[in-house]
Order: sequence, then structure tokens, then C-alpha cells
Amino acid sequence: MIRRLAVLLCLAGAAVARAEPVAVSAAPIASFQRFSSQERFGPLVWRGGLTLTSDDAWFGGFSGLVMSKDCEELLAVSDYGVWLRARLSYDGNKLSGLADAQRAVLLDSDGQPLSKKIAADAEALTRLDDGSVAVGFERLARIGRYNLPRDGFAARFEAVPHPGDIDRGPNNGEFEALGELADGRLIAIAERQFDDSGAIRAWAWKGGKTTAFTVARFGDYRVTDLAVLDDGSILTLERRFEPTSLPGIALRRFPASAVARGAVIEPDLLLEATAPLSVIDNMEGIAVCERGGTARRTLISDDNFNRAMQSTILLQFDYDP
Repeated sequence: MIRRLAVLLCLAGAAVARAEPVAVSAAPIASFQRFSSQERFGPLVWRGGLTLTSDDAWFGGFSGLVMSKDCEELLAVSDYGVWLRARLSYDGNKLSGLADAQRAVLLDSDGQPLSKKIAADAEALTRLDDGSVAVGFERLARIGRYNLPRDGFAARFEAVPHPGDIDRGPNNGEFEALGELADGRLIAIAERQFDDSGAIRAWAWKGGKTTAFTVARFGDYRVTDLAVLDDGSILTLERRFEPTSLPGIALRRFPASAVARGAVIEPDLLLEATAPLSVIDNMEGIAVCERGGTARRTLISDDNFNRAMQSTILLQFDYDP
């Protein structure tokens, strides 16, 4: 609680719309599985990871992620309303370092920092077709467009309409997964809003037309992010992070053609991994890019500002079926 208060005080005094350099240490993660040099996990091939640490009070809580097309720059948002931008480096084909980290606070529509937790809880991030990004917020559920190419971190929140059913999810569980389909529709999948059969509620919409569907749940996992792939299919990042079970992650995939009113979609499972055998944490963000001619997936964890027990980690895999 003391640390969370320190973060809020830090953000409240932050300079408006100014990117500030921040010292971040990046320790390479040698292997995805402890005590093993295995690199292939079904269609996914291990391409390195990093454990990120910083002494700055604001650092942590990253829940949304996008990557540049060449996988060399990342942009993340935290659930305390902070942008993180940084450049990645590689040793051959494997992720090896992070440099030039900068941070800034997200702004509201009036150009003021989102300093209150209920307003700053950014949980989803996706790049839109016009180059701007959309941020999804929980607690005070809403979606905002930020025109970063035009305004940089001075970009202000521009409200994006969303289906009202999203707001009916439980507090702090409305949605964490957001993307844009090839036809221009936005797609969102709930975190903790289920239908009577236990399937996860989801929506695709554009203008005033909404297609409501559900995604069959995989065990006790919850969807924390999604990415729309070049072929139009949807990749879901799902995590289990409960006091009564070991942390786990799952990656599943389904075609955009399956999105239809009333459909119950059963995605294909690409990966399931659990701690402590696998190096994972509370994985909440996923992004896609391309390196060496191969599609790559990057994952980031939300440490909940609990540095004594959790870590901020980046993981990368090539998709090579």
C-alpha cells in the first residue's frame, strides 16, 4: 500500500506530456524452462527474454504492449497510467538488451495526467490502422485513442465508443484484451465476464453495429490480452495467477472468420506453461512483429508493483509451425 501511494504521488507531480529518460536494467533470461535448454514449444521457438528492473517508483504494472514492425522498439502502458518506450537489442536472433527507456504519463482529454487510479488503470494497448494507438481502461471502463505519431506523449485521450455490455463486467475485470481486425472493427474479450455456460464474453464492433460472441474458457485461465496477426487470426494471451494455484500462461488462436453473432469459439491451444518450471510471471501483454523474416511474439508481465515477490519480464518467441 505504501509503495502504491508513492507511485501515485510520483505521478501527481510528473511533468505534463514530457518524456523523461529512466534507468532500466535488463538481465537476459537464458532459457524459458529452468534446468533445460529446450527451445521449441510446439509452434513456438524461444528467442530470449529479459528481466527488467528500475529504482524509479513508477516502474512496473505493465499490462499492454505494442511493438514496431521490426521488433526493435516497444511501447507499453501500465495500470497506473504511464507510457514506457524503449529500444531493444539483439545478439544474433535472440533478445539481449534494452536501452533508451523513456516514460511519460497518459493524459486525459484536457491534457492533464491521469493521476487517480480509477481513471489511470490502463490494461490494453493496440496499434490502429492509422498509426495511432488505442488504450483500454478497467474500473472506469472506456477506450481512448492517442495520436502518438502526430502529438507524441502530448497526445490526449480521444474517446472511442464501445459496446455498453463491456461496462457490465465486474469491477477490475471488465476487459484487458483489445485489437483491431483487418476490416476495421475493434475486438475486445472480457477478463471476468462469463455467460451462463462459463464462456468468456467478447465483442467486435464498428460504428453502431456490434457482434457479440463468446470464447470457450481454457481451464481456469483468464484472457489478459490479444493480438491480431497478419493473416487476420486472433492470438489470445491467457494467464492463471491465483493464490491457490501455480502461475501459468496459455496462448490460443482462432480465425477472424469464426467471429459471428452468438458464436461460441474454441481456439486452438499453441502453448501452456506453468511456474516454476517455466520462467513466467503475471503475463498481461502481448504484441507481434517480424524479425529475420519470421513472425515473432513478445510478452510482458505486470508485477503489480510487488517487487519482493514478482518481476517485470519480457519473453520472445518465433512462430514457426
